[in-house]
Amino acid sequence: MHTTQPALSRYVLLNGLVISLVIGLALTCSMTTANAGSHSADDTFGEAVQAVKDRDYGRALKLFEQQANDAKHDAQYNMAVLLQAGKGQPRNYLDALYWGWLAQLGGIEEAEDLVGDMLDVLTEKDAEAVRGRVSETLRARLDNGDINAIAQFADYHLSIMVEPDYGTAYIWYSIAAALNIPEMADRRDDTENDIEAEELARLQTEARELFDKYNFAPFNPNKKGGANDS
Repeated sequence: MHTTQPALSRYVLLNGLVISLVIGLALTCSMTTANAGSHSADDTFGEAVQAVKDRDYGRALKLFEQQANDAKHDAQYNMAVLLQAGKGQPRNYLDALYWGWLAQLGGIEEAEDLVGDMLDVLTEKDAEAVRGRVSETLRARLDNGDINAIAQFADYHLSIMVEPDYGTAYIWYSIAAALNIPEMADRRDDTENDIEAEELARLQTEARELFDKYNFAPFNPNKKGGANDS
C-alpha cells in the first residue's frame, strides 16, 4: 500500500474491538495527513473513541463515519471493525469490507487482516460488488481533485482487483510521479516492468491525456494539505 511513512497511531482493545487512536497531530510529518490534521477532526475522532469506551456504539459509528467519508483512514478502519462486530448497528460484512479496503489503501496495515476475514465469509460475487464501490469512491475523489487518491487508485488496480491491472496502475503511478509525489517514480518504474512493449506508448499517451484533464496541483511537501496518504 502507499505508505511513505507509517501513520503514527496506536491501537487499543476496547470490549474486544481494536480501535485506533491518533496521537495528537503527529501525522503531520506523514503522507497521510491531508484530511487528518484539523483540530475539529481530532475532536470528533476523540469523541468517537470515547463513545466506544462508553459502549455507545451507535454514536461512535456516526462520528467515525463523518471522518471516514472524508477519507480519514483510521476512522475507516474503525468503521470496518464496528461493522464486522455488529456494534452500533446489525453486523454488515459488505460494509465492513468496503471500509476495510479503503483503510488498507490508506496505509492502515491492520485492515489487511480484517479484509481477509471478510473475504473468507463473503461470496466472490459480493466481494466484486464491494470492489466496484471502492473504485467509485476513489474515482469521485479524483474527480474532486483529491491528489491523495491518485496513488490509492493505482494501488487498487494492483492489490484489490482479483487480477492485477498493471496498465491502469502504470497510468496513475505515472501521473503521481509527474506531480512529484514521493516514491511514485519507483512505483511507476517497477510497474513498467510488467507492461508489454507494444502497450507502453499507448499507456503513456493515456497518462498524459488524463494528466491534462485532471490538472492536479503538484505535490508541495511544504504546503499544509499537500499530497498525503489521506
